[in-house]
Amino acid sequence: MFLLTTRPIDDALSDCKLLNRKNINAVASPSMKIFQNSIKLNSIYDGIFLTSRHAAHVIKFIEDKKTPVFCVGSSTAKLARMYGAENLIVGKSDALFLANKVKCYLPKNSKILWPSNNTLKDSIYIDLENNVYNVDKKQTYSALPLKELDINSTNLILNKQVLIVLFFSFKSTEMWIELINKANLFKFLNNINFIGINEKIVNYLCDLSLNKVLLSRRKRRASVLSLGMKVFNNMEKSL
Repeated sequence: MFLLTTRPIDDALSDCKLLNRKNINAVASPSMKIFQNSIKLNSIYDGIFLTSRHAAHVIKFIEDKKTPVFCVGSSTAKLARMYGAENLIVGKSDALFLANKVKCYLPKNSKILWPSNNTLKDSIYIDLENNVYNVDKKQTYSALPLKELDINSTNLILNKQVLIVLFFSFKSTEMWIELINKANLFKFLNNINFIGINEKIVNYLCDLSLNKVLLSRRKRRASVLSLGMKVFNNMEKSL
């Protein structure tokens, strides 16, 4: 039996490598592909707000590598360090927790670069701006949906060999379900366990009438993987 991880292919393969070392039959089942956009920075920033590892490449274009870089998690921090960042503050949770870190470290009227896959003025953006921070949110990468589900995932689902599917972002969850519907595989999902990194994902899956949905204890990749391993091993023993 198998576990599917739905992050973009390079990230999913990293998950599989870790899970396979723990004797979990893990397979990459991506729903999107990441494209890095060209970047031109004309300003000097007091801090960099990294909510995704896919945005870490922006550090290459920051002249002062001692600029504080706020990272949503350890994997993002690892990449930022690889690109030359010398002053890392790691949130180890979600974007809201990271925004609170900014308030602790930077004085008001600071200018913050937020490299992202969109320029939406969401609740995190508004929270930072309301605390008198000048937030420059730039689209530095794009997450585009794949045209179809990979053949390996398709065959495993058709043959009822999937025990668990892991979801790490709401957008990739939506895209994965769209690929499932496109392949007419939704009816095969009823006996699969789904694990989401946050409540939004869990609520979305429950609204689709999928009844085996679990929420990870913390909003971190490691927490999702840990719960996935625990559930997988328990289910394997019961087969």
